[in-house]
Amino acid sequence: MYSRHSRHLRKARSPVFVPVFVLAMRLSFCSPLYAQAQQTTQENSPSGEVSLQVVVVRSPEEAQQVLDRLKKGEDFGSLAREKSIDSTASAGGYMGKFEPKELRAELRDALRGLGPGEVSPVAKIPSGYAILKVMKASAPGDPGSAADPSRDLSRILPLAATGDIKYMPNLSGLVEATYAISQYPDKPTDWNLNPQNVCKMRKESMAATIDYLKDFIAPENPASHQPLEIMQAYYFLGQLHAYQGEMEQAIKQIERAYQVAASSIPDSIPSMEEALGIFYLHKSEIENGAFSAPGEKCLFPISAGSAYKKTADSEKSIEFLMKFLDRKPDSLEVKWLLNLAYMTLGKYPAGVPAKYLIPPSLFESKENIGRFRDVAPEAGLDKFSMSGGVIVDDFENNGLLNVVTSSNGVCEPLHFFHNNGDGTFTNKSAEAGLSEQLGGLNIMQTDYNNDGCLDILVLRGGWEFAQRKSLLRNNCDGTFTDVTVASGLGNEATTTQTGVWADINNDGLLDLFVGREDGSNQLFLNKGDGTFEDISKSAGIDKSAFTKGVVAADYDNDGYVDFFVSSYGKKILYHNNHDNTFTDVAEDAGVSDPGQSFAAWFFDYDNDGWPDLFVTSFYASVDETVRTYQGAPHNAPTMKLYKNLGNGKFKDVTAEVGLDKVFMPMGANFGDIDNDGFLDIYLGTGIPSYGALVPNVLLRNHDGKYFVDVTASSGTGELHKGHGVAFADIDNSGHEAILAVTGGATPGDSHTFRLFENPGNDNDWINIKLAGVKTNRPAIGVRIKVTVENKGQGKRSIYRWVGSGGSFGASPFEQHIGLGKSARIAEVEIWWPTSKTRQTFSDVGKNQFIEIKEFASDYAKLKRPRYRLGGAKRGVTSAAAKSPAEKTMADPGKNK
Repeated sequence: MYSRHSRHLRKARSPVFVPVFVLAMRLSFCSPLYAQAQQTTQENSPSGEVSLQVVVVRSPEEAQQVLDRLKKGEDFGSLAREKSIDSTASAGGYMGKFEPKELRAELRDALRGLGPGEVSPVAKIPSGYAILKVMKASAPGDPGSAADPSRDLSRILPLAATGDIKYMPNLSGLVEATYAISQYPDKPTDWNLNPQNVCKMRKESMAATIDYLKDFIAPENPASHQPLEIMQAYYFLGQLHAYQGEMEQAIKQIERAYQVAASSIPDSIPSMEEALGIFYLHKSEIENGAFSAPGEKCLFPISAGSAYKKTADSEKSIEFLMKFLDRKPDSLEVKWLLNLAYMTLGKYPAGVPAKYLIPPSLFESKENIGRFRDVAPEAGLDKFSMSGGVIVDDFENNGLLNVVTSSNGVCEPLHFFHNNGDGTFTNKSAEAGLSEQLGGLNIMQTDYNNDGCLDILVLRGGWEFAQRKSLLRNNCDGTFTDVTVASGLGNEATTTQTGVWADINNDGLLDLFVGREDGSNQLFLNKGDGTFEDISKSAGIDKSAFTKGVVAADYDNDGYVDFFVSSYGKKILYHNNHDNTFTDVAEDAGVSDPGQSFAAWFFDYDNDGWPDLFVTSFYASVDETVRTYQGAPHNAPTMKLYKNLGNGKFKDVTAEVGLDKVFMPMGANFGDIDNDGFLDIYLGTGIPSYGALVPNVLLRNHDGKYFVDVTASSGTGELHKGHGVAFADIDNSGHEAILAVTGGATPGDSHTFRLFENPGNDNDWINIKLAGVKTNRPAIGVRIKVTVENKGQGKRSIYRWVGSGGSFGASPFEQHIGLGKSARIAEVEIWWPTSKTRQTFSDVGKNQFIEIKEFASDYAKLKRPRYRLGGAKRGVTSAAAKSPAEKTMADPGKNK
């Protein structure tokens, strides 16, 4: 029996479904979602942007046939629609307007010397054999015209990779599941404007596609199909089972595809062997509780004491990985996986064949700040889900930090964890009214209406398909109301997972910048009446880019906030012109690096009073990460740290500070893990593929001079996918814990939440909460300067700007500031850019919580309960207020 949806798909087999098989193979091994783009220049290629069309076919013979037909005068677009296996085929091969330097080296070579209207020779690329055409100028609105807005590098990523970057095969089913929903015929026209409809369409399209595939490979049908089609059908079906975590069924289908390959398509054998090695390892992890009850089972490097009890699947994984290495012994990614498989058996390093051993000495930490411990289970943070975002902040105004998480799973609601005040949390999502808020790859807090209660923004659609945002107003009674449509933010579905709140015109209202993957970025001006106006075009920020991160800071200290955009292409630094418009100054400032990037943030890594810029590169390559550990040269660009020189310029100090590494970070954030006053970095790593098993990374800032990898010694190297990351003094102990949403992009890669408790030390600290009056209530963008004197070391200044940290994951607005050993706070200075006022407080006590209200003459000490995470009582810290201001601070009233 097959559903009516399955019957629709069967009818569409000729024009749609057979190409889907080809796409499944091509996208899984070189996904447009995650293929790499490294840009370099090429002499003699056309200069400037040119409009291009492309045809990609499977064989050189087919390519020659296409060329012959083009020479006879046939239309390029018609041939692209008929013959091309590239994702641009339905658009007549139209790629958009691109500079040749943004394309693969092979394609740049093919374009060399071509003029408008001319066709290139055949170029061999990983996905097939390509022919390009440089289009002539056309009328506005036609493909290739200057007015055409298509400028999305993500559409052509398989054509945009260069160098020798080795890609990890996308073995997760995400591409197949996304394609299934995109082709599903029964979607309502506004399906992606309603989270419940998105969930429904996901379920229906998955079921229909699986039914169709089973029908396609049924015994009575395959005789009429070619071996390639049969192999691809098994492979596609296996990927969909893997997406759902049905690894036994997934392996069964891939093994059938492997049998077809062995008998008819020998070139596909190594790919199938790697797939089976990865799927068996994933199955072994699931059956040994590495996702549901991880403990130290997936902390890298896995110790012999954490070896798996059930070993059969890990042994099968080793069998297939060894077969692959017999054919391709130089593959770093498969060597890495082989070493991991032996770790799960407790046989690393001794059991690994010597020629494939990656020695444990490569992972040792050069410094030890103590061992963090995951206390999420005993604390009641029992979230088990896919990738997503996290916010840690006080949503109930009781001095206790709550935890809110989201999930990329389109059928999973937000989770609101109430802080019980005893080191434990209770899931109160339903009571908070969040059960209907489904999905959301990232979330962040704000106070858009200045009522003193923190609201939530949910961002959806990143990497997959357009969906609507959600703005959730905090009702100040423990509940939230969806005001998205009323606010003017819900009129359009977009693919995004990044945004930032900032007051662009110093009117005391928080405005919203949203970065998009599927079109021009958006800037919404807060009108002060609960609604927003889209001023993207008039503000000059409406550039199209495959945007993965947007962050804000007043980088030139002129009193107005600026924006940085991280993307798959040239970066953008928007300087605020003080009139609700912005100018891109990235090139002049020295931060326009064209590589592929993701998370970003401004922070003052060296405490010189100028916001520096950190940008993570993002290349889906386990090979490149292994090169980092081996100290080998990279083919992909590394992370970047740009030091702010204070004159509108930045200097690339990446290599100087030891950050010239490649780690595949998505979620990332910063905090001070050892209270020395210098900000450290935690990177959540990974891509959707089940084979992307590389550890999260903790980098200690050594006195603002360089960064040291302390992952192994700290016990924070979670091997599974890291996403939303927050640093927070969540138990009021004076030490920041690391909270991390862990889990992949599919239900089959779900994982438990991680709460890494800080081991602590005897360095001093202070926590400062700010309350705006003329400035926005949570004081976003306000600068804190703490002048501290450490015994025997003289005075120094430590700088912080109020915000939630990185571009993926949200730390509290209340600022935790480490002071170092034997510290005396000489002065605390607050600079409020909206009111252009400065507050200065002398001889402030250390190791306490204080609150400072804009314009107040004194600060208030805050009483905070102090408990050990998991419920063991530490004792309570309290202090009498320094002045009568405490009563005011307890209920400061609404912003005016």
